[in-house]
Amino acid sequence: MCFLSGDEAPEFGSARLQLLRQPLESGSIAIHRSHSVATYPARFQLILAANPCPCGYGYDKGTRCTCTPLQKRRYLEALSGPLLDRMDIRSVVTTPSTSKPEPGVGTSAEIAARVAAARARQAERWQGEAFSLNAHVPANILRGPASPIPADVRTSLDKHLARGQITLRGLDRILRLALTLADLRGDATPAHDDVAAALLLRTGDDYACVA
Repeated sequence: MCFLSGDEAPEFGSARLQLLRQPLESGSIAIHRSHSVATYPARFQLILAANPCPCGYGYDKGTRCTCTPLQKRRYLEALSGPLLDRMDIRSVVTTPSTSKPEPGVGTSAEIAARVAAARARQAERWQGEAFSLNAHVPANILRGPASPIPADVRTSLDKHLARGQITLRGLDRILRLALTLADLRGDATPAHDDVAAALLLRTGDDYACVA
């Protein structure tokens, strides 16, 4: 798996960022010439970082942001809805507090061991398929009768889809993420809590309570 990381993502400009949509969706890229089309594999994990505004202090509690609402809107317009819809996890990172340290999640070695075990569980689950990772599971399997996700767990997302809070593409990405969360905790079957956590990781919104 290759990683593509971009800091200050809005500075790349909308036109360049939109070029990432096709490979993020299909895992390949097509180059059109006058009489032919060449298709190349282009599967990668994308990591984008962006300030909340041009001055960079939009979320900082101790510094006054100098950007106008219009400047903020124009700055973030490069991160279009269709591009963000292809991102599995979105997170707002604020200035850490020394008085309230974040709880630890384990050492690097412990985390690496959990990831390795989760990947092994995925490879076993999808043995015989053309893919071995949850991230590559087609939508027809995710939402079909052979889905490893129980039907009542999957349908808990229907109300968010009906309200327009997520798209169908987003629903599929949430289900893939829920599968991975279950794998990381050592369970082959995602529960409602896994879907709720996946929805929260994707949207960062309070409506991630889906039970």
